[in-house]
Amino acid sequence: MAGDWACHRLSERLNTRKSRTIQGLGKMDLYAIDSDTESYAETSDSEEDQEECELTYCGHAQNILSSLDESIGKIDNFLSFERGFLHGDIVCSAADPSGQLGRVVGVDMLVDLETSSGDIIKHVNSKKLSRVRSFVSGDCVVMGPWIGRVIRAFDLVTVVFSDGARCEMLLRDSEVLKPIPPILFEDAPYFYYPGQRVRIVHPSISKSGTWLCGSWKASRDEGVVSHVDVGLVHVNWITSVTNVWGGQSSSPPNFQDPKKLTLLSCFPYANWQLGDWCTLSDCEGSLWENSDKSCFMSMTWKSSSDTQMAIGTYGSDYSQTYVVAKTKSSVDVLWQDGSTSLGLEPQSLVPVSTLGDHDFWPGQFILEKLTVEDNGRCQRTGIVTSVDALERTVKVKWAVSVDSDTVSYGDGLTEETVSAYELVLHPDFSFFTGEVIIRSAVNIENSEANLTNGTVAVSRESLDTSSAFLSCIGNVLGYNDEGLEVQWASGAISRVQHFEIIALDRILDDSLESMIEEHTTDDLVDMAEQEKMHLEDTKSALEESAGDCTGSLRKATAFLFSKTAFNFLTNVASSLFGAHDSTSSSSVNADSQYQIVTTAELQPSAEDISEEKQTMELITLFEKPTLASENAMTKGFDVVTDCSDHHFVKEIGHENVKRGWVKKIQQEWSILQNDLPDGIHVRVYEERMDLLRACLVGAAGTPYHDNLFFFDIFFPPDYPHEPPSVHYHSGGLRLNPNLYESGKVCLSLLKTWAGTGSEVWDPENSTVLQLLLSLQALVLNEKPYFNEAGYDKFMGKADGEKNSITYNENAFLLSCKSMTYILHKPPKHFENFVKEHFTCCAPHILDACKAYLGGDLVGHARDSAYISDDGCKNSSTGFKIMLAKLLPKLVTTFSEAGIPCSP
Repeated sequence: MAGDWACHRLSERLNTRKSRTIQGLGKMDLYAIDSDTESYAETSDSEEDQEECELTYCGHAQNILSSLDESIGKIDNFLSFERGFLHGDIVCSAADPSGQLGRVVGVDMLVDLETSSGDIIKHVNSKKLSRVRSFVSGDCVVMGPWIGRVIRAFDLVTVVFSDGARCEMLLRDSEVLKPIPPILFEDAPYFYYPGQRVRIVHPSISKSGTWLCGSWKASRDEGVVSHVDVGLVHVNWITSVTNVWGGQSSSPPNFQDPKKLTLLSCFPYANWQLGDWCTLSDCEGSLWENSDKSCFMSMTWKSSSDTQMAIGTYGSDYSQTYVVAKTKSSVDVLWQDGSTSLGLEPQSLVPVSTLGDHDFWPGQFILEKLTVEDNGRCQRTGIVTSVDALERTVKVKWAVSVDSDTVSYGDGLTEETVSAYELVLHPDFSFFTGEVIIRSAVNIENSEANLTNGTVAVSRESLDTSSAFLSCIGNVLGYNDEGLEVQWASGAISRVQHFEIIALDRILDDSLESMIEEHTTDDLVDMAEQEKMHLEDTKSALEESAGDCTGSLRKATAFLFSKTAFNFLTNVASSLFGAHDSTSSSSVNADSQYQIVTTAELQPSAEDISEEKQTMELITLFEKPTLASENAMTKGFDVVTDCSDHHFVKEIGHENVKRGWVKKIQQEWSILQNDLPDGIHVRVYEERMDLLRACLVGAAGTPYHDNLFFFDIFFPPDYPHEPPSVHYHSGGLRLNPNLYESGKVCLSLLKTWAGTGSEVWDPENSTVLQLLLSLQALVLNEKPYFNEAGYDKFMGKADGEKNSITYNENAFLLSCKSMTYILHKPPKHFENFVKEHFTCCAPHILDACKAYLGGDLVGHARDSAYISDDGCKNSSTGFKIMLAKLLPKLVTTFSEAGIPCSP
């Protein structure tokens, strides 16, 4: 809105200049123009002719050109937007976008201020500016121990009348005061502003207001807005300090007097943008005192007698409001290597939109990653002192516990250089600039014991008044001296340790997770009770049904079924065919080919016998493949028994299958048996046609090469109208954006992610083979980093390609860990395949590891000529450090599995 106003102002000034130029042309002497026409006919290049031409035009041409140059300069000045940065922004050098990253830790800003009448105040320090409204929607506020978010702020408007009377009115509705033309700003960011002429819609509005001068009269219905501020604030209370500490306190009323609220904000001086409205905190450059033009008052309105009287009598009461016309800033940057650059021009920096998972900064608190082999060893906590972004190494100063609540990072400790891939940000002690925090109860107890390490002392006794809590709520300013610098709501700034504060967002996330967990637990209990009742009802129904019916059916139809289909159908025969004397209590209006087969349909009629025979013949078309002569490596498709370790083994619904469902599964099996490509292996189950297990081999050229990836698949009863459910055997590792540690597979084909066209499941055309091919080619690809939602737009860009290289290195490290997990615990029916695969591929895997240790990029072992899209030729030192630690463990795992190999 403010930016639109600035554009509007520029357009008005250019149109005014254009009008003046046209008027100047209209005043040209006609005789001079005629003379000029004659001189052009002779076309002389002499200096005399040029001087005559210039005199003939009386300087008008120069005026035109000068005016155009000035207009173009105004446009260029307006369009020369300066790239703005805020505290905490991540940047890189424009000269080296693939180099190390930096974090903005300081901003100095100068602004030019402009009034509607065109006056300019140049080079004003932004720290002298104030907001037009003390509170706006979205502000974080503090009242006593409570923290809240502003929902809406209601205007308190002061109106000056022509006779000098003044009335202050709290406006809950923007329609109670009507602007009177001429409207100064059609697109003003606020509904009311100083200098605006208004009409009171109903006399009762001003009658209920506060009269600062004079008294209410019904005739006083038009005036000028002299001052606007916030008179009432609607607040959504979030939490309180006492509740965080384990106590209880009732939330205040939602509607509050703004005088009782404290704004929680840091670095407001760095947030100004072109077109923002503001006021000056002192009288420096005040246009009211230094100019004959009143701020935001048109000359037409200013010239009126009523307004002149109001200004002359109450001019000092009018708020001075300005618009930011131009900004000029410089920034201070803390780089990953620990160095700091001061006063950088914004044009020399480039904003970084996405961070890698292994980017760290000095001062951050980190944890050492632990593996299964490290079970029992205490996880170390440290603080980052510097980072080598190119080599992915981090210098860490490890912490030493002083007691259960405090740690020390003393100067006597030695720093250790470790791989960035063996570190993670501390989940509880990671804070970002500007984040809202609360003192922990531990901090309060330590304050009482004078163990606050020089921070602002706070004790429980001092919290008797609401203002005392202003020293318990604040914003993080940044990391400082192995601690955190915090600005409290009281305005004081102090240094704290990471364990002394709690992030507000983390408190809210924990509360939300608790609510979800409680809700989920209740749902699970309800589902368990419903399932138990369902099983009891099913058991009773089976006991009541004719016991010999199933046995007779088995004998009568055994010759019609393949062994696999028969075993499955006999498991669900009771519900599929039912008893002759039972009837169905539900009616199904679906397509006949998808109707559940009921007892009524088994009455001995010629039509039913023909339909049943057709179904049986359809199933017998599939025969169990004869693969006895094939070894585990070449056997792509096989039918097995025992699905006890399948992730979806407890899924229900297969007891009530439909004829169309059986037909579709048969088609899927046939496709898989005949068309499986190399690198995909499938096992289906005799007793459960609704379950399937697939194994994908990581393709060459990817960070997943030579590894195995297992997926459990479940066909729901309404398949193929709904896609199958898929679970990934992760081993607790997240080595791909689409494959989660929990086993969730995020793919549009599965309706677990948005998609269009061929990306989504099509009941008519989509198949399980298409799903497996998508997992192999689109998920486990060469650059999985760009699989992350929205990251594809960074492909080919410096920061995106750099992050992709880092992601590939970490993905291969996790892939090596996954190999050890699979060898220790291979899924059922793939035990032989796993051993034979790694027996065949182990030499290639180990050779690739040696090549990577020699500097080759992941996925391009022994390809020294390969250069990544960001110009990288060698793997990082951090990657080599981690791989050197993993390689002996991988060799040991191969040896324990009986796979011959050499390190």
